[in-house]
Amino acid sequence: MLFKLDSFTLTGIDAVKVSVEVHITRGLPEFIIVGLPGKAINESRQRVRSAVINSGFDFPVKKIIVNLSPADIKKDGSFYDLPIALSILSASGQVKSAISGESCFVGELSLDGSINPVKGLISMAEEAKNIEKKFFFVPYGIANQVSFISGLKIIACRNLSEAVEILSDRDKVGKFTYRKESNRRKFNDYSFDFSDVKGQLKAKRALEIAVGGRHNIMLIGPPGSGKTMLARRTVTIMPDLNIQECVDVTRIYSLYEKNVSSLIQKRPFRSPHHTISRIGLIGGGISPKPGEISLSHKGVLFLDEFSQFSGNYIEDLRQPLEDKRVTITRNNFSYSFPCNFMLIVATNPCYCGYFGNDSKKCVCSLREIKRFWKKMSGPVMDRIDMRVAIDRLPEGSFVNERKSEDSSKIKKRITGCMKIQDRRFREKDISYNSEIGINIISKWLEKDKNIRNLVYAISKRYNLTARGTVSVLKVSRTIADLEGSDSIKENHIIEAVNYRVSFNCHLNSYINRL
Repeated sequence: MLFKLDSFTLTGIDAVKVSVEVHITRGLPEFIIVGLPGKAINESRQRVRSAVINSGFDFPVKKIIVNLSPADIKKDGSFYDLPIALSILSASGQVKSAISGESCFVGELSLDGSINPVKGLISMAEEAKNIEKKFFFVPYGIANQVSFISGLKIIACRNLSEAVEILSDRDKVGKFTYRKESNRRKFNDYSFDFSDVKGQLKAKRALEIAVGGRHNIMLIGPPGSGKTMLARRTVTIMPDLNIQECVDVTRIYSLYEKNVSSLIQKRPFRSPHHTISRIGLIGGGISPKPGEISLSHKGVLFLDEFSQFSGNYIEDLRQPLEDKRVTITRNNFSYSFPCNFMLIVATNPCYCGYFGNDSKKCVCSLREIKRFWKKMSGPVMDRIDMRVAIDRLPEGSFVNERKSEDSSKIKKRITGCMKIQDRRFREKDISYNSEIGINIISKWLEKDKNIRNLVYAISKRYNLTARGTVSVLKVSRTIADLEGSDSIKENHIIEAVNYRVSFNCHLNSYINRL
């Protein structure tokens, strides 16, 4: 007898419908799975057999062929345990399905018949809605993750017996339909705050501007100057994720780990160590998975000790920084993952860490300093809009009891800045000043001849590339937005230029003296 149920597979971040077809016939007892199954799917034969028997059903002692269609797409993962088990029970006459044609199924079975979480549930639920399914059978433990999707009934099953009970009796669907939990959204329950940072007013100002326009930023300073402390507190001043951003972030994390029980509501902050693998940073593998750059989507990617990262890894960031998406090709298939993140990098100014520091003398030679900065990729550095030098604070600063401005006040200003950008780019596929193109910038410049002359003079004086000049104007626009100015003023451009070239000028001056 032949029976078929619908499930899904994942190609990158997207879900594709897969039909689980089961044919039971006479012959020597055999259990075969075809349709380009991966190792985890082939192992499901043992899981399904044990789960069916331990749930009180009979496992057919016949020849069983399972086909995962379409057969030309490689499938991997444990998504198909539940639909395979239900199809076998239906094909053998133990289950009379009432709603199978309107439903789709995913779930990993334990040997006792309980249903375990799987990855990529949001992508699958959205595809189930797109193909006009009414019911989606999912593991109970992660049902809250997709409970927000309207027009699709989420059937949360704890075990195989429950799934059979629901499938056999349409009247019981309502009993097992998952009801959305009333989760109170919490955004500001961080255990750290910008008020923890003593001094460093220039760095705080720079980070406020960087977050306001989503500009990439580099923090340069000696050990103990507070670079990491500042970077980690950046997420506390970023505006709250809206519901669509929560969905986008959760979709990625549900590919990365199974037990994402609900929507992720905090901005991601990822800080990989410099010993990370290339696949871990960018993504990929035999069955491509998102890397750290995708896990930072809508949040912050912080690369501490930037100079210690492999040159190849740094070069790999060029295309994702530009396109906000990374595409990985394996076996004639392309997998695409979003990676729209704000990049913060931190580095010492030299090997010993004390170049340009007044309190301790740098012991690096001219050759060593040149070699140190040569490791930094020129094209990637050109994509970093702001470079800020941070000095170590005097010892007396740490006993100063006066608190600095807290994150909530800074966040309020940044939220206002974001609203201005939302109005400006309402009819464009742009969210932040950092994403604008030369056509928009040209319109800004054509209104003010003095600004055009200033930009030309600065570009010529500091030998800025075209991207560097555009970067200065983008940062200038963000500074103007933070001040509520309708147009870019000269002081905005001068401040933006300072963030772009001040450390380079200091470095070149020192090298020339040597």
